[in-house]
Amino acid sequence: MELCGGTHVSSTGEIGPFRIVREEAIAAGTRRSEAVAGDAGRAWANEEAARQQEKFDALDSRKSDIPELPVFETNGETAEMLKQIDIRATHLEKVESDVREWEKKTTKSAEAELRSRAAQIANQLVASHGGENFCVAEAANADAKLLQAIADALKSKFKGPIFLAGAKDGNVALIAAVPKELTSKIQANKLIQQIAPIVGGKGGGRAESAQGAGKDASKITEALAKARELLS
Repeated sequence: MELCGGTHVSSTGEIGPFRIVREEAIAAGTRRSEAVAGDAGRAWANEEAARQQEKFDALDSRKSDIPELPVFETNGETAEMLKQIDIRATHLEKVESDVREWEKKTTKSAEAELRSRAAQIANQLVASHGGENFCVAEAANADAKLLQAIADALKSKFKGPIFLAGAKDGNVALIAAVPKELTSKIQANKLIQQIAPIVGGKGGGRAESAQGAGKDASKITEALAKARELLS
């Protein structure tokens, strides 16, 4: 019901425990509050408990060792049920904050590890491609993110075109990078467009940087051979 000003009951005892569930501005200087009470309050508490459980499950899928959500008892008084909702809400707020902080730390750690691994592979490629005017190579168990990190690390060490391929979990990733001063002769996006179909995929990008993806890891050797042919 929509109430204007006072509560249309003979005494507050008729309302019992209630909970404001929504509040908003509806006009200049006018706000609207919506609340539930009585049986509606119990129904809302049960629905809110289900929503809280869904939120907890989502957080648990992101980090498995989070503290358990306090149990919600459905057979108590309405006031007690609403109190349980508040306790669970506070718990979820703390857990969500902890999960976000953990994810930030995990992401930073993973990125640092990725950059370190990419730098090692880049150094190995520079050593193995000494004297060559381009770099074509496969990185073991590498996805697009790792290949891009390797290419970025190579750019400061290698002045020629770069073409990298890798496969992880059955998916093929391709990365091409061409120094700006060479793009009048060679374009990274065109390299990818010609080579990606070999591994059953496609891709594109810019003249200086492009990437592709495919599904046939058995054709990586053929793709690298084509890259060497084009860059030669």
